[in-house]
Amino acid sequence: MNRVLILSALLMAGCTPTPKPVPEPVVRIVEVKVPVAVACDPDIGPEPAYVDTPEAIAAAPDIFARTVLLVAGRVQRIARDGVKTAALDGCRRPPVIPPRPG
Repeated sequence: MNRVLILSALLMAGCTPTPKPVPEPVVRIVEVKVPVAVACDPDIGPEPAYVDTPEAIAAAPDIFARTVLLVAGRVQRIARDGVKTAALDGCRRPPVIPPRPG
């Protein structure tokens, strides 16, 4: 009886199908676009040369010329402040993420 059991086990083991070879994995490169937070560093350029320097004001011939220099310097500084404010406001706003389709 023992021999019959062993013989039947060997016969059954011999009848099992051979394992199929495992196919090689396919490597695919997929580009996924994910928004990434980036530190905002606005490049607003160097500070301009203002017209109302102490040397220019001291060299002005009269009070009218000094006033013109001071007003022109103020206008330049206001314009520069507008550029700085616009650049920094762009950094403060959260990025606009388009809605998902569907």
